[in-house]
Amino acid sequence: MDDLTRYPRIHVVGAAGAGMSGVARILAGLGHQVTASDLAGGPALDGLAAAGIPTWVGHRPGRAADWDLVVASSAVPDGDPELAAARTAAVDVWRRPRLLAALTAGRPAIGLAGTHGKTTTTAMAICGLRAAGHDPTFVVGGELIDLGTGAHLGDPGLFVLEADEAFRTFLSLHLRALLVTSVEPDHLESYDQSFAQLEAAFADVGRRTAGPVLACADDAGARRFAAEVRATTFGTAADADWRVRDVRPDGWAVEFRLDGPPGELKMRLPRPGAHMARDAAGVVALLAECGYDPVAVAAGLEGFAGVRRRSEVRGDAAGVTVVDDYAHHPTEIAAMLDAARGGSWSRVWAVFQPHLYSRTEQFAGDLDAALAPADRVVVTDVYGAREEPKPGVTGELVADAAEAAGARVDYVAARGDLAPFLAGEVAPGDLVLMLGAGDITVEAGRLAATLGGDPS
Repeated sequence: MDDLTRYPRIHVVGAAGAGMSGVARILAGLGHQVTASDLAGGPALDGLAAAGIPTWVGHRPGRAADWDLVVASSAVPDGDPELAAARTAAVDVWRRPRLLAALTAGRPAIGLAGTHGKTTTTAMAICGLRAAGHDPTFVVGGELIDLGTGAHLGDPGLFVLEADEAFRTFLSLHLRALLVTSVEPDHLESYDQSFAQLEAAFADVGRRTAGPVLACADDAGARRFAAEVRATTFGTAADADWRVRDVRPDGWAVEFRLDGPPGELKMRLPRPGAHMARDAAGVVALLAECGYDPVAVAAGLEGFAGVRRRSEVRGDAAGVTVVDDYAHHPTEIAAMLDAARGGSWSRVWAVFQPHLYSRTEQFAGDLDAALAPADRVVVTDVYGAREEPKPGVTGELVADAAEAAGARVDYVAARGDLAPFLAGEVAPGDLVLMLGAGDITVEAGRLAATLGGDPS
């Protein structure tokens, strides 16, 4: 078993991402001397610097003599100059999953997993526990709006973290409890392009979890997982162990009832959509099964402030509401549009930036139905992130598919052209959903500012 106490000086590579910046904070809180770098700057890296952690943009392989351990994001290539320098200097190099394995070995965690909703449900669990009087240690793949961070070192006996299937990360975790929201094909590059392998990995994590395992009965993949590992279920399904009933939209919120072993709970979550009701119900059920007070947790979720880029209202100007959301999978986009339809807006805009060339090629045929319910659809070119362009794979694949499905579509290839285009097209009463896992978030703030608002 890896012992972190052997490494007083730890360098974190890829620290501009929410997950890696979070572990850098945890390591610093544990007393390690931490430095951090990334190829690009950003708010997460700036936040580490503000917290007193030395940071830099780019490579400084000459610093290798200052490190006892290097921890790299799974997305950082093996040939990265800092990783290469560390190996030459006989410095141990770990990937993020190995670090999380070491962190959870001594403090088994409550893990929140699933193709969709794991960041939000993790944040909900933190909110509910804090409202119930606890101070959980946590690592989340996003910034909690009310706390201004995605990581915190609190009670060493209460660790909550996002259990991510990407890069097979969750297989490294030591868990005391697990919630699974959904199991769909995604991140298959880590599973030999096999959905069966991905499902087997979820089942493996479930079987190795030491305590309660819960799964959503409304999702086909999660239901199969529940049957495989004999998990407790939640959802609107009639046979769910914790059943969600009477889901009712209330503006940018949702109200519902939750029936479970302790009795009925009336709940309200200040985020829209039936999917949010299911996720909140799952969190209450999970924490109740872990021995925490479900009434206190449910009450605490009424004040849930949310996570950056998850149904985040970025501005309300000139009668137009601008929402920023990380949705990039067809199921996530469909859920957002379904939630938006529960409101009273005149028109709902879906402004979508496809994410990764591989994912765009894989899901182009499914995105048409997901986007079609919007009154207006705008599609940009692909945000490639770590991938090189693929011939013939552009945002036009998505735009053409959505148009063929009956949507009114505009293709605005350059992300930087979005705000001026939208400012000339939107009208009072409109809701604009800025959707995607890339840098489209910048345009949400630009649009709100262009319309004359005070973007958050």
